[in-house]
Amino acid sequence: MVRQLVMAMALLLAATATADAATVRAVVDRNKATVGESISLQVIIDGGEGEVDLSGLADFKTIPRGSSSSFQMINGKTSRQLIHNYVLIPLKAGNLTIPAIPVTIDGKVHYSAPISVTVSREPPAASGQRDVYVTADVSEPSPWIGQQIVYTFRLFNAVQVADAKFQAPEFNGFNAEELENRKSYRTVINGREFIVTEVVFILVPVKTGELEIERAVLQVSLLQRSRRPRPFSGMDAFFGRGEMTTRVLESNPIAVQVRDLPSRPQGTSFSGLVGRFEISSSLDKTAIQVGDSATLAVTISGTGNIMDAPEPTIPAPAEFKAYADHPEEQIQPGPQGYSGSKIFRTALVPVKPGQYRIDPVVLTYFDVESGQYRDISTSAFDITVAPSETAATDIDVFRAAPAQTPSLKKRVEFTGRDILPLKEGLETLTPQRYMSPLWFGVFLIIPVLGFMLTGTIVRMTRRDDSPGRIMADRTRQAIKTAAAADSTDADFLSALYRALVSAILGRQGVLGTSLTWSEASDQLLEIGWNRDDAAATARLLEEIESFNYSGGRLDEEKRADLLDRTRQAVRRLTR
Repeated sequence: MVRQLVMAMALLLAATATADAATVRAVVDRNKATVGESISLQVIIDGGEGEVDLSGLADFKTIPRGSSSSFQMINGKTSRQLIHNYVLIPLKAGNLTIPAIPVTIDGKVHYSAPISVTVSREPPAASGQRDVYVTADVSEPSPWIGQQIVYTFRLFNAVQVADAKFQAPEFNGFNAEELENRKSYRTVINGREFIVTEVVFILVPVKTGELEIERAVLQVSLLQRSRRPRPFSGMDAFFGRGEMTTRVLESNPIAVQVRDLPSRPQGTSFSGLVGRFEISSSLDKTAIQVGDSATLAVTISGTGNIMDAPEPTIPAPAEFKAYADHPEEQIQPGPQGYSGSKIFRTALVPVKPGQYRIDPVVLTYFDVESGQYRDISTSAFDITVAPSETAATDIDVFRAAPAQTPSLKKRVEFTGRDILPLKEGLETLTPQRYMSPLWFGVFLIIPVLGFMLTGTIVRMTRRDDSPGRIMADRTRQAIKTAAAADSTDADFLSALYRALVSAILGRQGVLGTSLTWSEASDQLLEIGWNRDDAAATARLLEEIESFNYSGGRLDEEKRADLLDRTRQAVRRLTR
C-alpha cells in the first residue's frame, strides 16, 4: 500500500514537472499578406499536450490543417514536440495582430507571444496583377416582382487552382436555380491571360423592396512560384518551384431593388406572366361535319416565367363542345433565363351545322421592357360545319351543347320476328348434358387469370414518373454524355458532376441539380454508407468540381480514371 502511494506521488510530481516545463510558441510563414491570402500558423507545444483556443482571432478566418508530433532523446532524457497547423485568412486590410494564443496543458493555461501582420489591399482587377479573384453581378438591379434575372459568379485565375469549394449565397427573397453547365473561357486583362469560370443562377424575386444578395465564397488552393528561397524550405524553394497556398475569395454583395407591378387596367384579366411573350394559333380543319372534331392549337412562347402560362380560355361558339388536352412544354433554362413555349390543344366538336367563327384568344402579360401590361391575341378562324352523313338522332344527346340537349324517346316497334323461336313443347324439359367440374373450374378461372395478366402488363408498361426514376434516367444520360469520345473537357466534367449528383439524389428519392461535397457526404451517410466510402465519393465530387474550376486540360489517363470512379459510385447507388 505504501509502495503504491509512493508511485502515485511520483507520477503526480512528474506530471506537474512536465506541465511546468512545457512551453508554447506560435510561428507564421510570413508577416505580410494581402486580403484573402493565406498565412500558415503553427502552434508548437514542447514537453506536453494541450488544447489550443483560437477564438480570439477575430480578424482572421481559421482553417485547421491537422497536427503532428515528434519525440527526441538527448542524454537519456525524452522530449516531445506537438505541432498544431492552421491556415489563417485575413478578413480586412491594415496592421493586424495575432493575439497571444492560450493553450491549456494539464489544467494550466500557457500563452504564446502575439504576432504582428501587415495586410494590404489587393491591386485593382483591371491591372491584371492579381493571380486569382472573383466577381458577381446581376443582369437587372431593379427588376419587377416575378421578373427573372441572371446572377453570374465569375472566377478569374492566372495560376493553377485546385480543391475549389464554392458556397453560393442564400438568395433570400428569390427563387433560385443554378444552371448545370458551367462556362469556361480565356480572356486577356492588361496583357495577362486568365481562365474565367462562370457559375450562373436564374433568380425570380418573390417579394418587393430592397433585397441583398450576400457574398459568394470560394475557397481554393493555388500553385504559386516562390519569389525567393526561404531557409529550410527545401529543394523546391531553391529551384523556384511552385508551392500551394489557400485563398478564400469573396464576391461583392449586391443590392437589388424589387419593384411591385403597377395597378391593372379595368377589365383586364392578367395571366400572371412577367417577361416578353408571343401567342399564335392554328386550326387543323376549317370544314367538318357534325360530330367530327377540329383541333385548335394555341402556342404561348417567350422569355420569362413561361412555365406558369395558364390554359387559355377558348372562345368557342355555343354549338361546339371543347375538350382540352394536356399542354406540351418545351422550356429550357439558359444564360438569359427561362425561355421556350407551351402548346395548348383543344378538340372542338360541333353539334349543329352552320357557319361559325372562332374568335381570337386574348392573353394579357406584363412587359418588363416597357413596364406596362400588354394584350396579345391570336387570329380568328371561320369554320364550316356540314350535316353528318349518318343519322344523327342516336348521337345528338351526348354531342349536344348543355343548353340544347334534346329530349328524345324512341318508340318500341314490332320487328315481325323474335330473336330466337319460342319453344312450347315438352321437349324443353329434356335434361341437357352437364359440364364436368374440371372444365367448369377452367372456364371459371380463365377470366381471373386474364384480369391478373392484364394488370401485370399495365404495371410493367406504365411509365414511372417518380423522382427516383427521373434522376436515374438523368444519371444514365449523363454517363453516356461523359463517355462520348468527342466531348470537351467542360462537357465531360459537367456530365460527371450531373451523373454523381443525380445518382445520390435519386437514391434519396428527390429531384435536384446540385450538391456540395459536404452535402453529398451527409446524404450518403443517411442512406447507410460507411464514413470512409461516403468521404471517398464526396472527395470524387470535389475533385470533379476542382477540375471544372481550374479550366486546365485533362489527359486521357485522368479522364479514364474519373469516368471509371464515377461509374463505380453510380453503380453502387443505382443497383
